[in-house]
Amino acid sequence: MRDRDGRDTAAPLSRADQFRVLRALVRAEWAAGIFGLRLFIGCVAIATFMMGTVWMLGDGLSTMLSRGGTTFLGGDVSVTTTNVPLPADLADRLSALGAMSEVAELRSSAQAGGERVAVELKGVDGAYPLYGGVTLGSGRDFRTVLNRTGNVETEGRPAAIVEPTFLARTGAGIGDVLRLGGQDFVIADTLSQEPDRLSVGRFMVGPRIIVRLDALRAAGLIQRGSIVEFRYRLRDRADAPDDLVDAVRDLRPEAGWELETPADAGDRVLRTVDRTTTFLGMVGITALAIGIAGAWAAAKAWVRRRIRTIALYRLSGATPGMVLALHAVIVVFASFLGLAVGLGASAAVALPLLDVITTRLHVPLATGNVVEQMATVALILVAGLAGTGLLAMSSAAEVSPGAAMRSGEAPPSANPLHAAAGAGLVLFALGAAALSLPIPVLAGLMTLGLAAAIGVLALAAAGLAKCVSRRRPRGFLGTVIRQSLENAGHTATRTIAIGVGIIGITAIVAAQNSLQQALTQELPERVPDLVLIDVQPDQVAALRDRVEGDPGLEGLQADPFMRMTLTQVNGVPVEDALVREDKSWVIEGDRSFSWAAEPTGAALLAGDWWDVDYDGQPLVSPEEDLMEAFDLTVGDRLTYSVLGRTFTSEVVNIRKEYHRTFRPEYLLLASPQPFRDAPHTWIMSLQGKTDAALDGLIRDVSAAHGNVTAIDIRPLVAQVRGVIDGATLASFLMAGLLVVAGAMSLAALVAADVDARRQEALVFSVVGASRREIALVRLAEAAAVGAIAAALGGLAGMVGGYFVVTEALRVDWAPSAFVFVLPVVLGVASSVVAGAVGGLGAVPGGRGQLVRHLAA
Repeated sequence: MRDRDGRDTAAPLSRADQFRVLRALVRAEWAAGIFGLRLFIGCVAIATFMMGTVWMLGDGLSTMLSRGGTTFLGGDVSVTTTNVPLPADLADRLSALGAMSEVAELRSSAQAGGERVAVELKGVDGAYPLYGGVTLGSGRDFRTVLNRTGNVETEGRPAAIVEPTFLARTGAGIGDVLRLGGQDFVIADTLSQEPDRLSVGRFMVGPRIIVRLDALRAAGLIQRGSIVEFRYRLRDRADAPDDLVDAVRDLRPEAGWELETPADAGDRVLRTVDRTTTFLGMVGITALAIGIAGAWAAAKAWVRRRIRTIALYRLSGATPGMVLALHAVIVVFASFLGLAVGLGASAAVALPLLDVITTRLHVPLATGNVVEQMATVALILVAGLAGTGLLAMSSAAEVSPGAAMRSGEAPPSANPLHAAAGAGLVLFALGAAALSLPIPVLAGLMTLGLAAAIGVLALAAAGLAKCVSRRRPRGFLGTVIRQSLENAGHTATRTIAIGVGIIGITAIVAAQNSLQQALTQELPERVPDLVLIDVQPDQVAALRDRVEGDPGLEGLQADPFMRMTLTQVNGVPVEDALVREDKSWVIEGDRSFSWAAEPTGAALLAGDWWDVDYDGQPLVSPEEDLMEAFDLTVGDRLTYSVLGRTFTSEVVNIRKEYHRTFRPEYLLLASPQPFRDAPHTWIMSLQGKTDAALDGLIRDVSAAHGNVTAIDIRPLVAQVRGVIDGATLASFLMAGLLVVAGAMSLAALVAADVDARRQEALVFSVVGASRREIALVRLAEAAAVGAIAAALGGLAGMVGGYFVVTEALRVDWAPSAFVFVLPVVLGVASSVVAGAVGGLGAVPGGRGQLVRHLAA
């Protein structure tokens, strides 16, 4: 109770009584619904969805890849050689260190069902796999199926386990015969999961086929000079894997080998996942920032609309603390509703994607990591929303009881302590989001860059609004728009809301169009349609005549193909000579090597080509990546191993190579001697004017040269285009969600000022403006903000897209006219829709409403 002077004369309520009253008020408010917080819930849901999806996908893959190192590698340590297996005595010394499994992998072709397709062939011994298990389509035991005799091995034929895609391409089935080299195999089962698939370390040209190692040797495909990778995996018997690795290192031969540990297994994939997750995480952090801003504006608008209700609570005896607690509970309910919707949607998207990705990578799915990331996202958002709630609702506790008798009163200022705590929680949430990403330093720098970009966007928007507002239009419409733009702060805030999404979409569209131009015009001129590998030297002339004699074929390139392992640079081990860590891949295992008498056509960055008839000690021409990795110059000396023999050669020139084709490229080229007389195979690439000519060549090669593998590049290029299209679509969806989140944030900002706009509209009505004119003014105001956001966001997006295209993708900048139109359409449309949704009720409903507002 209060006396005539407004003093509270009622006895204070006990805490228990206050709790009961609060519970009753919450029930009453809940029964009335939380429809007024729909924009708040939407902003929270979108921010949660985008963050949850990225965090679940990234952490799920990263954790699974990091935990399964021994399984992905196939052992506690692995050594790999190319072309030639380890000498028997060295293999015996390795096997004495632990349980050993030997695996041979190569690209070949298999014939079944009347079709011949390129395959990834793998021969395994009886100890494979040392870790993990091979899962078959039938569910049977892997070793039993591979070693089975009787009705599976028809007439003594060995068993083969194939991926289902092989059956789909050839039309063959279980029990049918397939031919590899000079040996017939029986298809015994299908391959569902291969534990060491990630150890391949390169793209696969066809479906996997697994056979016994002895059967592979009997097929005659492992020949001197063939590109075969021999992998020797060891499992430690004494539970001391570090000692095992040290012991294996001590056995390293002079010719070198590639040694890998579980920490290296899948490391390149893991680095890619971490980088991708960090970049996508920035989209999530942007959505978090936009969502928090929108939630703050929506909660602020909701509190403003409830000033009279709050004042009535105060008149009824509610304390400021009770008012704050009541609204906090309501906002908490709304927050958890938005979190539940967002997390549910992100799980519905992330889990199926994880299942597809892990199936492709042959990695077991672990859903426990997903739950952990859902909790992380929820905690980050709870912190941000707690800060948002304090910023928006602190003023509710300061509403005086007398506000119940006044209309249109602005809410009092927020408590400074509440405002400081709220801002701190919001900053904590943004920082925690950046730190929770796989590469926090990069995420932090990108967050600062994002903040700087938003700051520039805000300043530019404010400056542009000031310039526009200096004009002196004559009509009612222009005058009102000019007045609305005079508030530079409001204009900048609303421009940021949708401008960030426009930046992303414009950059994506510009990059996608340039990339599409490269794929449809530039790449077809450079990418071959067919690559022939394992061509023996005595087969080159016949195949060359076949290609050159067919008018439907063109662009033949034939090169000897070998592999080399780089060991020293100017007498220094390559590990110590490396000057750029991002180029460390050049020393990871064996790399492409060839010899040539004449220049290849590649531009020379330094030096000159050797004489065509040069017949002395080998000279070498490293590719640009090698130059950057070791800061090479002409005159330096490289030590490398080819076919188990070590050479040291002088660098006489450095080549620039083109990296966006499927044509053979060589990290190191040498003069012909002594390599032209060494065992090696050739690789040939060509293009076809018609599919019929290419298909005919594939059939002829299959019939006349069974050892030659024909790799059809056409479906691989289609797969690359599909991946790019999928990535573009995903980027569009993410940028589109940013625009939606920004539009909802803008709608919330408009709704926060709806009372002031209503008062403005009443003034317009008094001076004679019609409802139609007032509505047109509001839409024009929104369109003006959208146009500013489109101009600035579109320009920033074009600049960003240009650098992505020219620096990252390294293709020509070729934006279409659509890129210039899209930001305008998107900015104006989203701003007008958001303004219409957020400004509902700001236009007088008629003279009766006018009278009521004037009388209030």
